[in-house]
Amino acid sequence: MTHKIIKTENYLLVVDDSEVNINQYVYCDLGYIEKVMDIIDGWIYHTNTLGKNPIKHYKKIIAHLPLNNLPVLEGVDLLPPIEDEVDKLSEQEIPYIMDTLRWGFKKGYNKAKEKYKYTEEDLTRAFNIGINSQFESTELKLNKDESFDRHSKNLLKLIQSLQQPEMPFGFECEWTTKQMPEFHQDEPKTTTNLQGQTVLVGKYIY
Repeated sequence: MTHKIIKTENYLLVVDDSEVNINQYVYCDLGYIEKVMDIIDGWIYHTNTLGKNPIKHYKKIIAHLPLNNLPVLEGVDLLPPIEDEVDKLSEQEIPYIMDTLRWGFKKGYNKAKEKYKYTEEDLTRAFNIGINSQFESTELKLNKDESFDRHSKNLLKLIQSLQQPEMPFGFECEWTTKQMPEFHQDEPKTTTNLQGQTVLVGKYIY
């Protein structure tokens, strides 16, 4: 089963429409994460803003991956760590297991990346951002210092975006069949990390 991933500033999230209970984490369609304090007459009372909103605006968070060294959401399953770009490529280009070939591929890829850090597309983006920034400064009638400050901020945003790893848009979860006394039950396959936390088993989709 493939789940859509929601990316916030500090978390990757998988959500669903299952029933929400007190002390669980939910994602609001306004773009933030809440912990449920109470549910009364179709309203969720939450901790983030000590307020309430209709339950229709929320989805239950069933798995997550913290970003930027943020803490885990207690009681919520984890998504696996994101693979390094070169690891993904080595598996795609050399699908059969040959460690020596993959090692050579990774070494060559990383060496080329040192020499060719930015692509033609990256340079085109930088040029277009510079042109647009100049047009905006002219339209806003900014002075020299204000214009320079605007250009610098736009350039910094570009550099930061180029340094960000590619983020997945989906997660394909593996499933396992649990033998019950009177029936079989399919459920997501999980493992346990060194910290004793439950981690979903599967692969990211890019």
